[in-house]
Amino acid sequence: MKTQTQEKTSLILHGHFYQPPRENPRTGIIGKQLSASPFPDWNERIHADCYSANSHSRYLSGVRRILSMTNNYAYISFNFGPTLLSWMEKRHPNTYALIQEADRQSMERLGHGNAIAQAYNHSILPLASRSDAKDQILWGLDDFSRRFGRDAEGLWLPETAINPMVIDLLGEAGVQYVILSPWQCKALKTEKGQMVELGGKPAPYGRPFKLVGEKGNTINAFFYNPQLAEGISFGHYLRDADMLYERLLTIAKTEGQHLIHTATDGEIYGHHEPYGDMALAALIKKVQDREDFQFTNYATYLEKHPATETAYLHDGEEAKGTSWSCSHGVSRWYRDCGCHTGGDDGWNQKWRTPLRQAFDHLAGKLDAIFETEVANLLGREVKARELLHSFSPAILEHDDMDTFLSRHTQDPDTRKALAKLLLGQKYKHFSFTSCGWFFNDLAGLEPRQNIVYALMALRLYEGFTKESLLEILLEDLQKAKANRKQDGTGRTLALEALKELSGEVEAALFFTLNRRITLHDDFEESYGYFRLVEVKHQDAETMVLAISNKQSLDDYLCTVIDPHPEAAVLQYTITIQSRHEENQTYFLTHEDIPLRMRDLLFTQIDRNVCMLDEKQIKELSHNLYYYASLAKHVPYLPMGSLYQQLIGSSLSAIKSLFTYGTLTMWDEFKSDFELMLDFFLKYGKQPDLELIASIFDSEMTNMAKKVKTYGLSNANIRFMLEFLEIVREKRFQPDLTAIQDAVYPYLCMQKKTESNTDIALINALGKVLNFDLILC
Repeated sequence: MKTQTQEKTSLILHGHFYQPPRENPRTGIIGKQLSASPFPDWNERIHADCYSANSHSRYLSGVRRILSMTNNYAYISFNFGPTLLSWMEKRHPNTYALIQEADRQSMERLGHGNAIAQAYNHSILPLASRSDAKDQILWGLDDFSRRFGRDAEGLWLPETAINPMVIDLLGEAGVQYVILSPWQCKALKTEKGQMVELGGKPAPYGRPFKLVGEKGNTINAFFYNPQLAEGISFGHYLRDADMLYERLLTIAKTEGQHLIHTATDGEIYGHHEPYGDMALAALIKKVQDREDFQFTNYATYLEKHPATETAYLHDGEEAKGTSWSCSHGVSRWYRDCGCHTGGDDGWNQKWRTPLRQAFDHLAGKLDAIFETEVANLLGREVKARELLHSFSPAILEHDDMDTFLSRHTQDPDTRKALAKLLLGQKYKHFSFTSCGWFFNDLAGLEPRQNIVYALMALRLYEGFTKESLLEILLEDLQKAKANRKQDGTGRTLALEALKELSGEVEAALFFTLNRRITLHDDFEESYGYFRLVEVKHQDAETMVLAISNKQSLDDYLCTVIDPHPEAAVLQYTITIQSRHEENQTYFLTHEDIPLRMRDLLFTQIDRNVCMLDEKQIKELSHNLYYYASLAKHVPYLPMGSLYQQLIGSSLSAIKSLFTYGTLTMWDEFKSDFELMLDFFLKYGKQPDLELIASIFDSEMTNMAKKVKTYGLSNANIRFMLEFLEIVREKRFQPDLTAIQDAVYPYLCMQKKTESNTDIALINALGKVLNFDLILC
């Protein structure tokens, strides 16, 4: 234990939180990813495991009751990829807001925020052209300032990949510091000018260093502690916070540095290492309770301890630069260097070189078109690259496309042309997302996604050139061969992707099915990037839809013919009309409906089926009572068909009460709910019971949303207490994660309840939600 006169050791743990862009560029919707089950996609799964968990991380007592919750982001240094935050802002605004709040809290505590920026979509900057690398940096910085309300002081380099060009660009952009692997450094120049060759040893981690670019621009670099990074990432240090604290103490005592810091993938805190977020929360608690360490961040430390020495980095293979995840430099992202993750014995990564060459070749074509066409549309005085840099707010919808382009031209045709040119550049950049080369095979999810982005980029540019960009790309991709013969080549994968529905066809199909299947209250007006402008029913078989794409600004007239409107065969003929293309007709069946769209439609059907009114619920309860009474002591299942009907009707009634009902219905239907639940327990099969359990999980999540929106009241507290008492007595244990997150701020007085809310009720709720907290 340190005495009061001893200075605490500064401690920084950096989490790099990132997912590659996963949206289908044709629609803006992430497709269903079966490997992420039971979640619809990997973003959702990792959000639950990690991103949300770290915003409400539990600290437990010895009997596993919740003593406190910690927003871990308020104590660690962190960056989030812009594409990930864009997704999170739409899908999980509460988590997004807590991440922003954590940065504000760290600003108040330290004078500098914990959050740092990231190069835009995680391209390997040393392998990019200078202009593309500049785009990535400027877009990342602009996105950061819009989300966090301040300029970024540091920037996370994808895979910490760096070379002298990147250093110069960072210096030009005003970035103060980066975080690097200690193995990227080859030599140091001391304050007195003495050169120190490291000879394969890691760079010192306890102080910052200056880096000098090829044109003389300078930034600062922190080299993280390699043993600590290795232990957290691969050595399971997060399984025991006490042991992790002792390791930190040992490092502090034996190495005597004023600063201990390290950097890892942020997903280690809960996703790669289950419950790693809780170990981090426990570590934060120990640091706060003791006198050995103090959490800080890089900007704060740099202000107090400016760099006085210079670091010199390894050149990397072919002098292309270095990174933290390729021992050869940055070779992992352009050749078969031997670095890979997973795969079968005998697999190789020779496909990496032709894949990058194909995208580089296409990028050169697209850039030339972009420069020419911007000049044609807006005049030579408008610099194409400056227009592209200013495009940042529209890429992730801080601004809508039409508003952004209206600042440059009022002509609708010019705006549409510019939209295509700018979007083509966006998807060109997305095709270079680093994950496309990181893993083991061309046919993996990530390379396929990059190919889809490249295809979208060239499609957007087809109207600006007579050259067949598609044939050029397909010819280049032919040289990239997957490891399994049945997966073919990059050309094979591209041709498979081209068979997918275009965005306007998929949107027209969705709006058609939505109108055919659902009730009026469930009619949707948007689908990803598409908006339904008008619907006309010409006759029983024919529907005409006017739809628009808010990104490309294209408008479409879609004529949909259902030859069997009464048979529900799901066969449609869809003709798409647009101003600049010939009419296209498509013949679609149920096989063409994407899985994610099916899930959405299933939900809408479920709502239709389960919307029982109050009279129907009471009648069902009456019938269940007499069925159960008559069935007593009968040595067989009476009327199997009736039993099946009652099971289905009971399920519908329970969904009506919870998923689609209101709180005001509870008192009147509580006894009916108990009767239905008893019926399920006595007669239901295991799949029926699992379905009921999932409904209860959803009810707790829905109630959490209501508490976050409307606050805690006597009425919703009583409901939760009575509901949980009933279902627990019946041996159901709903997932309480979301409702615990919502209620905790009231238990620790971060939020205030209504003035007439009964404190005894709040404390009773805290107890049943597994909190060891008393509100006085």
